[in-house]
Amino acid sequence: MNRTEKVPQVGQVSSPVPGEFDVVVIGGAIAGASTAILLRRRRPGLRVLVVEKSDAFDWKVGESTVEISAYFLTRVLKLYDHLSREHLPKQAFRYWFHNEKVTCLREASEVGPTQLARTPGFQLDRAVLDEHVLKLAAEEGSEVWRPARVVDVSLGGEAGSSVTVEKADGTRVTVRAKWVVDASGRQALLARKRGGIRPVEGHPTSSIWVRYRGVKDLDGKEVVGTDPADPFVRSVVASRRLATNHFTGWGYWVWFIPLRGGETSVGLVWDTRLVRPEGSTPLEKLTSVLSANPLTREMLENAEPVEGDCRYYGTLPYFLDRFIDHGWTCVGDAGGFLDPFYSPGLDQMSFSVHMRVELILKALAGAPREEMAKEYEDHNRKYARFFEYFYEAIYRDKYHLMGDYDTMTTVFLMDTALYYLVAVQPVYTESAGRLGIPPYYGDGAEVGLVPMRFYQQRLVSIAKRKKALGIYGNHNAGRRPGFVGFSLRSSAHVMLWHGLLRWWKAELANALTYVWKPRPLEGPQPVLPPRPAEEAGAEAPARG
Repeated sequence: MNRTEKVPQVGQVSSPVPGEFDVVVIGGAIAGASTAILLRRRRPGLRVLVVEKSDAFDWKVGESTVEISAYFLTRVLKLYDHLSREHLPKQAFRYWFHNEKVTCLREASEVGPTQLARTPGFQLDRAVLDEHVLKLAAEEGSEVWRPARVVDVSLGGEAGSSVTVEKADGTRVTVRAKWVVDASGRQALLARKRGGIRPVEGHPTSSIWVRYRGVKDLDGKEVVGTDPADPFVRSVVASRRLATNHFTGWGYWVWFIPLRGGETSVGLVWDTRLVRPEGSTPLEKLTSVLSANPLTREMLENAEPVEGDCRYYGTLPYFLDRFIDHGWTCVGDAGGFLDPFYSPGLDQMSFSVHMRVELILKALAGAPREEMAKEYEDHNRKYARFFEYFYEAIYRDKYHLMGDYDTMTTVFLMDTALYYLVAVQPVYTESAGRLGIPPYYGDGAEVGLVPMRFYQQRLVSIAKRKKALGIYGNHNAGRRPGFVGFSLRSSAHVMLWHGLLRWWKAELANALTYVWKPRPLEGPQPVLPPRPAEEAGAEAPARG
């Protein structure tokens, strides 16, 4: 698809006559459209309406699938052909580190698989994907109103709900629905209407991103030269460019995601307690960080940002109090968001759509109201635990260790191995029903939370001590661990073992610093200016 051409609109309504629907979906991007598709596929007679406010999807952040979301898109929605034709294949995650010795990519420490990924993954152009999935929803029998905007929702529980929609010509239509599904993304229309959103205490992160043209090719001659026998080239069989490349520092990370048309999505995420990007506009703030890091500076030497494309979120994470009740539910980002690190957003979308479609269908089939009430409460309790435990196990204070090769490599190996063992392998090798069991969803999940939270916090403590001693990033130059890659077989166990071994080495090195004080690094450090404590405290979100 030529992205300079406007994607055709689909399923425009021809009459403003009010209607009766089984399900009204607010939002027609991937979460809403996939909900409509699965509802119709599993019960073809359902009357489903999708209300989408845009006349064409705008560019979004370049987005990566990881293994769960790739399974959902390829095996559940059956989009493998579209993904392989209109998007780029993804070659896992790759991390780049720098310190005072590093002036270019060749000198940096690098972490990533040496072999091709064994599970499907894609670098997505979300505008193209969203258009395709919404078009598919219309073709499979859902009614699509577009452009149209939901201006009011009155939830009626067992009696049904009313949804008032404003068309592009200004006319308003009120429809009735047995179910309302909020797929409005970060707008989280239903949750905000209920006052059900609360910030994530202790994780004040922000993000800026923009597309660039002319970014250097990590597999091209500007970076790797022309000699195929070069050890830097031979060390990695997989494409470096097709990975989601992370350039890290104390308190921040930068993503580089290639897009099919040649542009590259470049985004910064930072912990506002630890760093303060300089500049008066979001693009200036982003540029200040990209210019300060020698690796991103090299990548963008001849690149230019796409005019008018810069986007900014001052606060990224938020929890919800509930996800479903009689006659309403939410899916995707309308149901909460934690952090883009490890690309969990589409995983959460996949879990939420799969699980809530099943609950909607059961309710529409006539299950007793009392029985469904118990299921909703059980689901709300368990899904909230999934979010909160996932945050505690993976994200709390993680930005302290991101710029240090030793601690970040250790945590990456262990996090990834456990993700494969707990989530990925069961879904791929057992059944799609495992999409109904996200990590930490089941009772007794503390068994998994306690050890993960322990090793995360130990590594954060080690990183903080290295920072205090002036040796943070002391191994950020010239190191490349040679793990093979991601697969559904033994590689997860190998990664876990290597992670445990590195953790033991990090603990030993940390203990030795209490005996022999190490010599601080000289020269520029891989960090940005720390934020004053009083300023960080003033901007940290309070629990709602």
